[in-house]
Formats: sequence, C-alpha cells, structure tokens
Amino acid sequence: MVQTWSLEVQRELPGNMMMSIGYVGSHGTHLVGEPFRQFNYVHTKDLRRLQAAAFSNADISQFYSGQTATELQAAYPELITTDPANGQPQLPLTVLLKPYPFYGALSTLQNNTAFDGTTIYHGLNTRFQKRYSQGLDFIVAYTISKKIDNALTGQTSTMLVDPIHWSTRAGGIGGRGGELGWAGGFGGAFRDPDNRKIDRAIAADDIPQILNVAATYELPFGSGKPVLNRKGIVNGFVGGWRLTANLNAESGLPQPIFCPGDELTNGDFGSAFASSRCNLIGDPHFHGNRSRADQINQWINPAAFEPPFGMDPSASSITDPRDWQMPTMGPRLASFRSPGFWDVDTALAKEFHITESRYFQFRWEAFNALNHQNLGLPNGNWCLPAIQNPDGSETTDAIHQDPCNFGRITNIQTDPRAMEFSLKFFW
Repeated sequence: MVQTWSLEVQRELPGNMMMSIGYVGSHGTHLVGEPFRQFNYVHTKDLRRLQAAAFSNADISQFYSGQTATELQAAYPELITTDPANGQPQLPLTVLLKPYPFYGALSTLQNNTAFDGTTIYHGLNTRFQKRYSQGLDFIVAYTISKKIDNALTGQTSTMLVDPIHWSTRAGGIGGRGGELGWAGGFGGAFRDPDNRKIDRAIAADDIPQILNVAATYELPFGSGKPVLNRKGIVNGFVGGWRLTANLNAESGLPQPIFCPGDELTNGDFGSAFASSRCNLIGDPHFHGNRSRADQINQWINPAAFEPPFGMDPSASSITDPRDWQMPTMGPRLASFRSPGFWDVDTALAKEFHITESRYFQFRWEAFNALNHQNLGLPNGNWCLPAIQNPDGSETTDAIHQDPCNFGRITNIQTDPRAMEFSLKFFW
C-alpha cells in the first residue's frame, strides 16, 4: 500500500513565464521486504545472553523430554554427542533454542518474501519555466527531498522492476542505484531479526538535492531572424537550426560501511546478526583542500570507524565477549555520501522540408558533452593496511589487510563523451 499527498502553488509571470513550488509526500507499507525470511532461528536475546556458549552442546533433557527428546535424537544423528558426566544425549544449543527444531533437521523454515518493507518520502519541488517565445523555451527544476526506509525495502527493484535483466548488473538495476550492489543498500538482511526498527535508516537511493535544467533555443539565422534574414538556398542551410541542452546535477548517495566481525550465525539455519557494521567514532570527512588523486585513493577517513569488537584483532572470535557487541552505526551514513553527479547532454537539429508534411530531420547529439568524469562509489569495506615488520614481511589479521582498498574509488558513474548523428525522413 502506498499513500501519496501533494500541494502545489503556481504563479504566472510576464514574458510567458511561470513558477511553482510544491510539496510531495508518500508513505509505503507492506512493501516487498526480506526475501527468504527464516523463522527458525535462535533469538538475538538468547545469543547475546549465552554469547559463545550458544555454540556449545547441552543435554536434550534440559529442554525436551519423552517422545519429543527421542525424536530429536533421530532428527540430528550427525550432531548427537553424549555428556561424559551423566551419559545424557546432547545437541548444540543452536538447535535446542530454535522455536521449531524439527524443521531445521529437514529444511529451512522460511517464506519466500516478507511484505514488511516500509518507506517515507518528503520532497520540496520548485520549478521555473518559460514557454516558447522568441525562439527560446526552458525549464529549471530543483528538488530537496529525504527518503527513509527499513533494511530491505529496496528489494522491490531487484524482484519486480525488471525480472529479465535484474542479474545483469550489480544490485539488479541500472544507473547510480545499480552500483550499490546487493550488500550496499538494496538487499542484505536485518541485523537483528527480533528488532527490525533499528534498521530504519536513510534510504540507499536517497538523493537530497536534484537540479534539472532543459532549454531549447532556435538559432537567430535565416528567414525572419536577426542574422541572414533571407529566403532561398541560404535559408535552407543556415535557418531553422535548434540547439537543445540538458543539465542534470545530483547529490551523492548515502555511504554504507562494513567492518569485520558482527557475523554471528546459527549454523546453516539462520542468522542473528547478518550484516557487518561498524562503530562510528569520528568524522568520516577529510578536511582541508585535497587533490583529486587524493580523493580517488582515499575518499573516506578510515580513522572514523572501528569494528564492533574494537581495535584489538584478537577480539574477533566467538569465544571473546567483545565480538558480541552491537555496532553503533546504522546501515548507511546520512551525513556522508559518495561523490555527486552532474552531466550535460546537447543536441543540434534541423528540419529540411520537401513539403509541409514531408521532410528530413538531421540531429547531432552529444552525450556527456563536456566529457566530465563522475567518480563512482568508494570501497566501503573497512580495513587498515597490513602491518610492516622490521624484516620486510607483513602481518595481516581481522583488521589489517593486504591489499586494503577501503575508501578507494575504482569506477566511474558515466561514460566518456559520445556523439551520434542521425537522419530521419517523416511523411
């Protein structure tokens, strides 16, 4: 269900111009949410209470008795152990604490899609427009907006928009959103399936500012124009040319950051913490003037983050209580974004009339006419470079990696300038 509401005020101005300002809002509920939801898992509160002990064995008799206990032994013959102290059969707590342990022995207990995705959008739209007169028309549109959703609302794009080509590009869709990839925002899983509200955050495709300018100008040459105002062969070649230009400028996308750790799973039958997130301990921005090369090599400040277990690599173990800490950062950073985007496309066109209804149209189009390079998304997998030892060797661990590409930009959002010439005949 999607609810929408809007309010717009328009004002006509002299010179065939007008301006408008409007508000648009929408609220979506019961949207396509988590795919393949697992119902048979150990609840987060139990995992955190037991911590590493959740992966140890316990007597079946502590939880089940009679025929149920007997059937459980038959259901998990490969996992059955015996308590050396009392001879009682045992199973891992990750089995015994599940709501439906028998289903886990046969297959996962899940539905295909959970319709609990939610989204909210608020946008302020302004528009300034000139209708065609004196060879010119244009429109300038500027939008300020904010979009919030829960963890998996974006699955709609991969599952419904284009079911044929969804797998041909990372993230299942084209454009800037497609570069996010499955784990970058469109997809993944709830970090805590028992508390899905904590995954409500700025949307992966939130673009807070968008500017669009489109204009068409009839060049002042030829019959009836200020320059070369004559008919005949000259007008046939120089008159009637139209120049069109489109500018599109957008803010960057909210940046997801992933840290090592925070991956506490229940064997093959579900996950309590399914995404690796970080603690935000500083400012992700670099301050001061930085060259473009510096920005490409390190867009994000690595000192602003740490894993949930802290900066001690030895804590990255299910036997260490520090590895069970909940990270403080959400799915994405609303205040820190990937590089923005702007692009200019142009076209020069003319109609060569044989009769009123039969004519040729020639078009010369240039896409990314200024050949501007829009940087792509930076690598969001947090790490630090490998430790350099005195003997020249390197030491790597859960934090220090080789290579470490965190914050590095290795792709672009737009293709280089491309031109196209076309000739059409209309009749």
